[in-house]
Amino acid sequence: MKEDNDKQNITIRFGSWDLPMTVQRKNEHLYREAEKIMKERYAFYTSTYKGLATERYMIMSMLDIAVRLAHAQEKGDPAPFVSALQPLVDEIETLLGERK
Repeated sequence: MKEDNDKQNITIRFGSWDLPMTVQRKNEHLYREAEKIMKERYAFYTSTYKGLATERYMIMSMLDIAVRLAHAQEKGDPAPFVSALQPLVDEIETLLGERK
């Protein structure tokens, strides 16, 4: 039986970016679900607001997700969700900083 701290390499794909990450194997499904949510929100904003810069769509998507998180905080404990998404947020912020 594998230990809970067993790590694995995954790649989150978002737009034209591949985000290689090392995550705990037991949390991979959370990263995959976060990837799905990010893509859904990004697709919504790109189809709703035409002609904006990629960074604006990303910020709009992040704000949308953050509002949903804040709403979830009012209802209960979002700590598992926050800890699962934080590496993705850090990676996006790094990528946005590199593109400026």
